[in-house]
Amino acid sequence: MIDPGSLYFLSDTYRELLDKIGNEISLENKEQRSGNSVKASKHGWNVWEALLELLDMLKANSVYELDVRGVTTYDLLYWAGSFADELHNACREEKSLISKKFVFLKTYVEMHEGLLEEEVRNLGNIRVHFAESYYEQGQIEVADALFQKWLDADPQWIAGWTSWADCYWLWKSLGIETNYEKAEKLYQQALFLSESEDKKFILDRLKGLNLEKNPSELISVI
Repeated sequence: MIDPGSLYFLSDTYRELLDKIGNEISLENKEQRSGNSVKASKHGWNVWEALLELLDMLKANSVYELDVRGVTTYDLLYWAGSFADELHNACREEKSLISKKFVFLKTYVEMHEGLLEEEVRNLGNIRVHFAESYYEQGQIEVADALFQKWLDADPQWIAGWTSWADCYWLWKSLGIETNYEKAEKLYQQALFLSESEDKKFILDRLKGLNLEKNPSELISVI
């Protein structure tokens, strides 16, 4: 990677890109605060395009590398996770953003291939959104293969196990066929691997799953 400090003094284009990122993040944050995820995501997309240009200029491989080297004054890993959430919400209102969401998620996930969520903050959240994008397209086997690959590399990624399980009963709106048995198996795997602070969350999920699967139990409690 080229030294960003030296490039700052050598390239007007480089400095203009940094200014653009700052301006667009400010506008993005303003729209976020007003609750307009569609407008916010459009400013976020401008940030993303500028970041891709920075990657090319600096001969860098990932946003993680930009963040570690302090190329901008912003927390780029936090920004990326927030942008993924933003796009997810915006796509409910404006379907034309779905293709952009997929491109961002795919590119971001692929440029951080081989890294773990514990190394790249919010990478797990973005990977979940990416897998869900395949579920939305009906490509269930592709999504399952992604979760399996990530969890083979990092079995202690508890949020990965629970997010995978969630897809098979909580996210019916994505068009995924309900599979309580598969969801329960994934939760149990998470429970087996988890530390004590995660167990309550997983047990609550299992309780909710069982109540939905056996609604008569809820009636008997009432």
